[in-house]
Amino acid sequence: MEADEASIRSIPWCAALISGPNIVILPTESRAPKTSTEDALFARTLKTSDTISGCLTFYDQPGDSSASAPINRINTLVSLGSAVNGYPHVAHGGIVATLIDEVMGLLLSVNKHPKVAFPDVGRTVTAYLNVTYLKPVVTPSTILVSASFRETVGRKLFLNASVEDSCGVALARAEALWIRVDKSTEKL
Repeated sequence: MEADEASIRSIPWCAALISGPNIVILPTESRAPKTSTEDALFARTLKTSDTISGCLTFYDQPGDSSASAPINRINTLVSLGSAVNGYPHVAHGGIVATLIDEVMGLLLSVNKHPKVAFPDVGRTVTAYLNVTYLKPVVTPSTILVSASFRETVGRKLFLNASVEDSCGVALARAEALWIRVDKSTEKL
């Protein structure tokens, strides 16, 4: 994870994003190998120099906010290589959707922390993910993937996401519904 941070910090526009006084940098948990197969896609398969060479998650915590306030938006900087391409120098749309889904999951995960005063997120799964592709995600490049809460209704969590390039140009937008899994019916 330290290598990811060093890699991302070496990119000037990324360093500027993560240098603010209220920026909190988080370990991107899905990049850490686990003894089970959990997160194997991001911790092994996509953690190479020509797939995703660097990944850093962060959020901006307002200075007057308490440590227990929910985190409503999370950002992840992702350095993509050419092995994620669908066309020459263009990331596959499925990879873009996967990155969006992953960052939404990171937003939910960080809000599961016991010190965060967010309504019980519990175990969640993606019910639907609707991605609108606006422009090609060029490779190699580093992109910003952001996810935020739109609304919570009972067990339903509605989230939005965006993918932007180094100039802040929107490359993709998404909306999703995540569902809190009822432990009594969980079959995973």
